[in-house]
Amino acid sequence: MLDPGIDRRQRYISFGALAALIVGVLVVLALAWAGRSGDGGVETGIAKKSRSEWGRLVPVGQGTSAGGPSSLSQAQGAIQKAGVRQVAAVRAVLRHRVAAGNATATTSATGRLAGRVICIDPGHASNTNSGTEPIGPGATETKTTEPGGTSGVVSGVPEHVVTLAIAKQLKQKLEAEGARVVMVREGDTFDGLARDRPLIANQSGAGLFVRIHCDGSTDPAARGASTIYPASIPGWTDDIAMESSRAAKSIQAALISGLGVPDLGTVERSDMLGFNWSDVPAILAEVGFMTNAAEDQRLVSPEYQLQIAEALAAGIEDYFSSGQEGS
Repeated sequence: MLDPGIDRRQRYISFGALAALIVGVLVVLALAWAGRSGDGGVETGIAKKSRSEWGRLVPVGQGTSAGGPSSLSQAQGAIQKAGVRQVAAVRAVLRHRVAAGNATATTSATGRLAGRVICIDPGHASNTNSGTEPIGPGATETKTTEPGGTSGVVSGVPEHVVTLAIAKQLKQKLEAEGARVVMVREGDTFDGLARDRPLIANQSGAGLFVRIHCDGSTDPAARGASTIYPASIPGWTDDIAMESSRAAKSIQAALISGLGVPDLGTVERSDMLGFNWSDVPAILAEVGFMTNAAEDQRLVSPEYQLQIAEALAAGIEDYFSSGQEGS
């Protein structure tokens, strides 16, 4: 006769094994769901590259790899480690916002820019942010996230309104020539940090990151256009500086030819977040001074905004057609 105690123990062992199996299945399902959420969820706003502070190159949003933060808490920790005073919170840019408005874009398969991806960043936004962030990956030097732009000395129109109007016109021009255009913002606000702007360009795989701004000066007589490009900084912009400089020259020449304004030249800068966090060639076009009464009145005119967009488009087309980029 079998010992009933042994039979009960065997049943308990069987029940325990079954419970362990159920727990294991639930863990696997939870991990799988977490993986899906990580791929399609929130971006932390940490740079695509960081050779000094966070180690090897790590694509944004592809999980933790060789020191690359992949969650909001890790992002906050990395920023604290760099000794940077944070904004009120480390805000995130959602993937669906990054591509907003681009899914319905119509492009030509035969235009001069067919197959090109161009990211347009209308400067500033209606919402300001007095927090600070690093000027580049791993940097301790910081700049204000969004101080706000200038405004028309006569019109009173804010810079962000003018830059968006020009950007929308430029988008249409580029799409008509076959380009796929990614807009950093298509409304008055931008819900992200300053470094999220170039990160959008990085994620889009853009061949060129075009930033549109209006200038301002304490000298009311100051007028004209200039095009800014990134200085070569090892680990940050040394891989894009040469192409950015070439793009700046093409775009500056087109602005001067198309607008007939004073030529303030191309300007190299090393302190701009929009350049130092970029992994793609980038320029910033200062299309006129809103602190100059005559230029302000032109800049708020839809006809002149279209003229600027046409000049920018011509410069972009010249950049892609005249050099080795993308070949």
